[in-house]
Amino acid sequence: MTSLALGHLPSLWRQHLLSEFAGLKQACPEGVFVSLTPGDPSLWSAVLFVRHGPYAPAVLRFQILFPDAYPRAPPLVTFSTDIFHPLITPLTTHMYPTSAETDGSTAERPRLPPGGFSLEHGFPEWFGGSAARSRHGSRGRRGPSPSASSTKSGQSSSDKPPMVPPKDDVPRYMQTDQKTISTYSLLKYIRSSFDKAEVLDAVPLAAAGNPGAWHAWRTHRRKQRKALNENIKSNRLSRLSILSDLQPRENASEQGDAIAFDVRSIASQSTMATMAREPGEWNWDGVWEDRVKKGVASTLTESVLYGASGISDDMIHFLALEEGTIEAVKGNLRRTLDASV
Repeated sequence: MTSLALGHLPSLWRQHLLSEFAGLKQACPEGVFVSLTPGDPSLWSAVLFVRHGPYAPAVLRFQILFPDAYPRAPPLVTFSTDIFHPLITPLTTHMYPTSAETDGSTAERPRLPPGGFSLEHGFPEWFGGSAARSRHGSRGRRGPSPSASSTKSGQSSSDKPPMVPPKDDVPRYMQTDQKTISTYSLLKYIRSSFDKAEVLDAVPLAAAGNPGAWHAWRTHRRKQRKALNENIKSNRLSRLSILSDLQPRENASEQGDAIAFDVRSIASQSTMATMAREPGEWNWDGVWEDRVKKGVASTLTESVLYGASGISDDMIHFLALEEGTIEAVKGNLRRTLDASV
């Protein structure tokens, strides 16, 4: 008997989601645990354990809602855990992707709800199809050009190319040029945005869910690079000082000139780096470190781990167990895994 809760999804794609979920039982990104909502495969609950990287060791809850048009349309990923992140809209303030401000494409990119995770950077193919279809449709509505009309009049009706229906009019099971994005890739990208700094470095402002967190992260990374450069410069000056002591006395003046030149060069580079700092970003200094440190710590509190998650239909719950009970559970899991091998 078909559940009424499944009626909004075509049976083919319902089975597709179920099969993808079954596949995650065998291969799921490390640190990600997913649960299926009974009777509704379009709503998944998940927990992410960040084990390394800039957001370690946070424990984050989120949900994935797959729309009717999935996988042509992107799912909605919503975090219920409050965390300061460039791709996550704040839970307390409703903010929108900045791409709507830069290119005016508000109709193409839906607004993210509080806690919404922006997928535009990781999966741009989900956000570029509507513009192409719009341009294709506008060309189709134009009247034929004079040259095209004259050429067409000289052809017989048998030479006309067959009519090709628009892609939106073709049933999904007949569309062979689709590039399906797996849920494994989706979960892997979500995890990488928390444990890989280079992923956040590559996010453009237009794809950010939280522009403030984006600026704070960039400022944090500039500070890291500046500290690294200063360390390199300090080591370089130390080596030059040692070399000057080892040089013969007759070359002392030349060596001193070289050291003075290097010192002036290093000072000039530092001055240029200070001048190149973008105006208006000075107030982000230390914001990322403070907000993320507090946010990660709050995800590990007992009230957050073992209390209400804030989602009424959340399927994943934690229990505060004694050490002996935990070891017994681990032993049962090991025996189960050994028996299955």
